Amino acid sequence: MSLLTELVQRVGQDQSARLQARLATPARTTRVTVVIGRVLGAAFLLCFATGLYSHFLQNPLPGMRFPTRPVNLYAITQGVHVITGVACIPLLLAKLWTVYPQLFAFPPFKGLAQLAERLSIAVLVSASLVQLAMGLLNTYQWYPWSPFFAFRDVHYALAWVIIGSVGLHVAVKLPLIVRHWRRGGDGEVR
Repeated sequence: MSLLTELVQRVGQDQSARLQARLATPARTTRVTVVIGRVLGAAFLLCFATGLYSHFLQNPLPGMRFPTRPVNLYAITQGVHVITGVACIPLLLAKLWTVYPQLFAFPPFKGLAQLAERLSIAVLVSASLVQLAMGLLNTYQWYPWSPFFAFRDVHYALAWVIIGSVGLHVAVKLPLIVRHWRRGGDGEVR
């Protein structure tokens, strides 16, 4: 059985190395990933803040008070929310493009910590894709999911999942982020 295991590992590693070499480009560096990630993170935070403002305007907690001036404040915050949300779509796709070859790493994880990290990233990416797609469809006022669930409830819940996942992702990747935050990082690929 160990001979078969060794053969599978060797073939998997060879195939993974060949595929990653084919996908390698000078633009797929940790530095590029960090730069796109910090812009995407800022956009997610801005969307989250403006979304919370909208949510609590519509469902205020007891004792909450909101400014009544300027009268178009809600329109401004919703404009920022929609524009930033739409801007998140190409940013998320660009970030996924920079890390795409890592999907083909073999073995897929080396230990429980890396498995937990990859699962948390899967939650972050899937929740983000669903959130952005739902938000974009909402701008067209098209709700194909309306027989199954309410847009506002799911959009609000997914926002919390995404912000929590972003926080976890930043905490796990903090050493890489710090190393590549400014110019002059070594440009290594994750």
